Parts: sequence; C-alpha cells; structure tokens
Amino acid sequence: METLSNPSIIGFTVFIGLLLLNMPVFASLGLAALFTIVVLDAAPLTVVPYILGGSLDKFPLLATPLFIIAGAMITRSGMSQRIVNLSQIVLGQLPGGLALATLLTGAIISSMSGSNIATVAALSFLIPAMANVGYPRPFAVAVVAAGCTFGVVIPPSIGMIIYGVITEQSIPKLFFAGIGPGLLMFVVLGTCIYFISRRNGYRGQAVERTLSSFFGALKDAFWGLMAPVIILGGIYSGIFTATEAAAVAVVYIFLVDQFIYQKIGLNNYPDLLFEAGKTIGVIVLIIACSSVFAWIWQTQGLAAIITGNLTEWSGGNSNLMLLIINGLLIISGAFLEPIAAMYLLVPLVKPALVGAGVDLIHFGAIMTVNLSMAHLTPPVGVGLFLAARIGNVPFETAAKWALPFVLCEAVVILLVTFFPSISLFLASGI
Repeated sequence: METLSNPSIIGFTVFIGLLLLNMPVFASLGLAALFTIVVLDAAPLTVVPYILGGSLDKFPLLATPLFIIAGAMITRSGMSQRIVNLSQIVLGQLPGGLALATLLTGAIISSMSGSNIATVAALSFLIPAMANVGYPRPFAVAVVAAGCTFGVVIPPSIGMIIYGVITEQSIPKLFFAGIGPGLLMFVVLGTCIYFISRRNGYRGQAVERTLSSFFGALKDAFWGLMAPVIILGGIYSGIFTATEAAAVAVVYIFLVDQFIYQKIGLNNYPDLLFEAGKTIGVIVLIIACSSVFAWIWQTQGLAAIITGNLTEWSGGNSNLMLLIINGLLIISGAFLEPIAAMYLLVPLVKPALVGAGVDLIHFGAIMTVNLSMAHLTPPVGVGLFLAARIGNVPFETAAKWALPFVLCEAVVILLVTFFPSISLFLASGI
C-alpha cells in the first residue's frame, strides 16, 4: 500500500489515463509530471526549468535532429529506390523476393538515418508495389513496418545514442553492440518472410538478372551504399564522433543529391526541414517531459523500491532479472513511445542491473531490440501505425498480419538476452 500511495505511482496512473484519452505522449507526460509536482507536492515547481534544460543540454543529443534530417533527405532523394532495385536483383528470385528486398533495404536505410520513422517513409512506395504484383496489402504493410524496426538497433541508432546519454556509456561501443542483434533480426525476419511467401505463393517482380544488370544496379546504388560505410567507418575509426557523423551524413547526402541524383531542388529544402522539424520537436518534448518524470521517480524513492523488488523476485540471478525486465519493457513498449520508455525505465532498473553485475552495454542491445518490437505492437505501434496509414489498411488488420513478425522479434529478444556474445563480440574489442 505504501508503494501505491507514492506520488510518482499516482502521477504515472494519471499519465496512463491521459494516454487512454488519446492525448499525445509528450502532453500526457508533461501534464502528469505537473500534476505530481503541483497537486501532490512532490517537488518545488522551480526545479522544472533546470531539469528541462539539463535534459537537452547534452552534445550527443545533437545527433538526433541531424539523423532525422538525413532520413528525410534519403526519402526524397530516391536513394531507397536504387537500393531496392539492387536488392531485387540479388533476392528477387526467391519466394517473397520483393518483400525480402524491402527488408534488406530497410536495414540499409536504417544504417544511414538511425530512425525507424524515416525508414518507414523511405519504404512506403513499396506497399503499392508489392500489392500490384500479388502480395496482400496488409502483408505489404506489415513487411514495411518490420523493415523499419532495424532503425532502433542497427547503428547509427538514435535509440542507442539516447540510451548512451542516459547511462553515460560509450556510444561507439553501443553501436558495435547493435550490429550482431541487427543481423540476427534480419535473418530471423527474412526467414519468416521466406516461409510465409513460399506457403502462399508470393513472388517478386520479374526483373532481368544478369551480370550486366547487377553491375548496372550496383553502380546506380553505389552512392547510397557508401553512406553507411562513410558514417560508420568514420565513427569506428575515430575520425569523428557519433554527433559529428550525423552532420557528415547530412552533408554527404546533400552533395550526392545535388551533383548526382538531382532530385531535391534547393527550393524544396524549407519544406523538407519544416517536416523534419515537426518530428524533431515531438522528440525533444518527449525527452524533456520524460526527464522531469524520471527525476520525480528518482527523488520519490521509486528507483530504490524497484531495485529492491527486482532483486527479491530474481533472487539476485541476473538472467531471471533480465527476463522480468524484458516483460516490463514489452508491456511498456505497447503503450509508450520508445524514447519515452527509455527515459522513464532505464533510471529505474539501472541500479538493480549494476547490482546484479549486468553489462550495461549488453543491456543497451537488449533494450533497443525490445523497443524495436514496440514499433509493431498495438495499441501504439508507431511504425505499424504509420505504415498502415500510408498503405490505407485498418490498423487492426495490419496488427494481425504483423503478429508473425512480433513473435520473431520476441525470439531475437530472448537470444540477445541469454547469449550476450551476440551483442558483445564486437563491442568488447574497443
């Protein structure tokens, strides 16, 4: 009863209530935090500006808006279409060839933009393309949504950057920790698409598959494929930081488009930046409001209560503790936007994880894989919701078709959780 009367618990209940009333996540967080501070007298109101400013005054966070802008530029430059054409030649002869090409393109685009939402936008043209060659439209929507989930995991991941800021862990190490889980996700999701397509007779478009067509498509997609090489190569070689890499990505895509693709006119940039700015604004508000709520939870002793309960329930066993936390993340991911989930939950579970000897780099991989699944799970499911909206498919229908992919990602979560080497075999080398 003492825990239930804790102001932070009451405030969180208010937050859930506001979400159920269909209020935006950032507004629900902000109003619930304000209610907890003012009505429940949890803290002086004067501390709020300091928390808001401090939460955003972090150099690595600059990478977030820059990667979002890069994602918007990728969508308009036609890079994704060129990469799809190459993927089609490589994978198109397999059952579900176009769907597999969509998945592969999603992985590549994610390694340039770091954003799930940007990846959905870049892949959206493939929904009618798949429908036109015989794929059910809800299946096409589910495939595009599954293709977007790599953005949280594969570097340069905005989710990894934010997790690194919260936990003060090395962002390059976290990027390395995302490579193994990202590749595993591709294999598991690709296998699922292959067998579903084989059973139902889904095939790709008929395209010419000769050496000349392959090298022609490779030449066409070359500049797009070089983007992740430059971005990640620069980070891992120490030439620039993750934040600087985001700026490099924007400049690189701008130069490639201006001098080679010539798809985005200079007069289009105000509109492009405005659209990207709306996404950036929402993310900034979520980070700021989540930070206030997380601070309240810390000062009201909720972190200590959670640590005690996790230790008691798991008996100090790190594997059992991770299993319990995964369950908490899955439930939270169904209702919370992933960035908000990170800011709210990481400070609560970090003390228990450190006490149990869990490597925080490993947990970063676990958390990002878990929250990548949140883009597919209702009632929020941001990636699936956006894909369903673009594909003109009811969200409930899209959710049913996405269920096999949700189960696949659950398998990946368990594998990454109980086999740390999947995420740490590269990260441990730096």
